[in-house]
Amino acid sequence: MTILARLQITPAADRRHSARRQLRLDSSLKATGEDVGIHDLSATGMLIETAASLAPFDELEIELPQAGTTHALVVWTSGRFYGCEFKDRLSQAVISASQLRSLPLTPAHPAPARHAADTASAREDPAAEIQPLAAPEEEKAPLGTRLRVIFGSAIILWALIIWAVASLMRMIRG
Repeated sequence: MTILARLQITPAADRRHSARRQLRLDSSLKATGEDVGIHDLSATGMLIETAASLAPFDELEIELPQAGTTHALVVWTSGRFYGCEFKDRLSQAVISASQLRSLPLTPAHPAPARHAADTASAREDPAAEIQPLAAPEEEKAPLGTRLRVIFGSAIILWALIIWAVASLMRMIRG
């Protein structure tokens, strides 16, 4: 079975028990064979999109990398999107396997400009709006400022050491 995915790490929401990883993972429902797109995944649940008709509290089985058949419970629905909670918590190995099977978030070639029809269909699919996370940039002070801080700190520390030794000597003599 071929599994394609795009992965993006997002911080955990306050109501969630574990961090969600946004991805595009293609799988299928075990019972019906219906195609399923997994849009995000965590150790405790997932967001799926499928044409299958599911209702809250429906039980489903889905194929996941390294886990095989995984049991989940539908906890909410919104059109073709379903929030599911796993019956058993996923291991880090399963989440890592999904990461390893993921595609890069940034395309090698820039995407062509979207037409109005493409933009409307993208609004229906929350995964279409996935943007790559920018690497955090470290803000460093200029070299001169950093050197002043280092030398100033060194002078203050030596002054404290000399003062402590002098005080100790006075206590011993006096």
